Amino acid sequence: MKFGANKTTTAIRQLAIGFSRDTRGAVALLAGLAAIPMFLAAGAAVDFYRVDAARAEVQASLDASALAGAAAKPGTSQAERRKIALETFQANLKDGIADSLNGEPQVSFEDGSLTVSYDGGLPATLLRIGGLDKLNVGASSTVNFNLPARAEIALVLDYSSSMQKRSAGEQKYITMRKAAIDMVNGLTDNGKNTEVRFGLVPFSHNVYATLPASYVVGAGGGSWTGCTYDRQYPHNTTSAKPGGSNKTKWGQAKPTKWGGYRDQASYYCDGYKHNGNGYLANKLQVRELSSNHFDTVSQLQAMKPYGYTNISLGVEFGWHLLEPAAPYSARSYGDEDNKKFIVVLTDGKQTTPAFGPGGSRDRFDGEDNLTKLCTNIKSGEQITVITIAFALNDNATETRLRNCATDPDKHFFKAESANDLTSAFEEIRQQIAKAIFLSK
Repeated sequence: MKFGANKTTTAIRQLAIGFSRDTRGAVALLAGLAAIPMFLAAGAAVDFYRVDAARAEVQASLDASALAGAAAKPGTSQAERRKIALETFQANLKDGIADSLNGEPQVSFEDGSLTVSYDGGLPATLLRIGGLDKLNVGASSTVNFNLPARAEIALVLDYSSSMQKRSAGEQKYITMRKAAIDMVNGLTDNGKNTEVRFGLVPFSHNVYATLPASYVVGAGGGSWTGCTYDRQYPHNTTSAKPGGSNKTKWGQAKPTKWGGYRDQASYYCDGYKHNGNGYLANKLQVRELSSNHFDTVSQLQAMKPYGYTNISLGVEFGWHLLEPAAPYSARSYGDEDNKKFIVVLTDGKQTTPAFGPGGSRDRFDGEDNLTKLCTNIKSGEQITVITIAFALNDNATETRLRNCATDPDKHFFKAESANDLTSAFEEIRQQIAKAIFLSK
């Protein structure tokens, strides 16, 4: 009996061992089968990412293509516009992920508009295992070219003395000047499009402007030109025109040389100890919205930095330039074909005091005023606010500029170098061009 029991036990043990071996094989088979959909899922994620990237490149190329075809001079034939559009599309798409697409762009014309469309396929990679060879990428872009683009753009530019410092071997204001001029020329077809109007607000510790004298404290009648400092709070956070009360009017800075402290700078046109009027000497005068682009470019070429920094005062004047009401004269907000933009650039924090609640006056009030101004400008949803922090070494001011932008992810730019600033202005130019030219 013992022998038979041992023999049976041995047989059972061998069967169990064999079964365990077979189980491992079954598990391995099941794991292999389960890995296939997991592998396909990973492949799908990779390929869909490639499709999204390709679609973004195609859309950008289509927009550039449609704009180029539509921007050709009046009288250009449809055949020539088509040629320009197709060449631009290929040039913009070159060397990107979308360069491997296997489609051809199509150009069509209808009722004074030019449409460039694309329907192509991007070769799949890992999804080929699942039998999918190509992924569709399609988009289109339309531009109305018979009607001139209409826009009003206020450039609120920091001309404080720190803009004389160098970035990548070039003075910062020189880089800003070149980029701003390129924007003006690019959006106006080198001055030909008079439906796009530009205004300039060069600011430092004051803003030098021509205003109705009744809008300036103690200025009398007629027209007045000189250095202003900010209005009493809360008037300095609005675009309302001045009334009868001095609190609603701009202050009149003294035009003489002085020897006081920086926190008093805004009360003096020569707050930076300049021999003579620093604003006139450096051509830093507000320029109303104008379609005379030659003169706008000439002023940009002539302006030079001077003084401290008063960002909130500059933004307030930029808002006034875009208002249909006095002291300036912009197009009506009811003009649906006209788009309004304010572009604000600074390289430093607020260093000039401003009026705050309760009559207080310090630079921190100026910082708070900037926040309120941006909120108030955006509340009407009729002006797009674009902000640029240029080599700005102050996190709090950078955050204010980011929050000031209409869409912080799209309309705020951080430029650390001259190349960054040039790229930022080019991106802004493209954004504005798309907003005023593209209909789809």
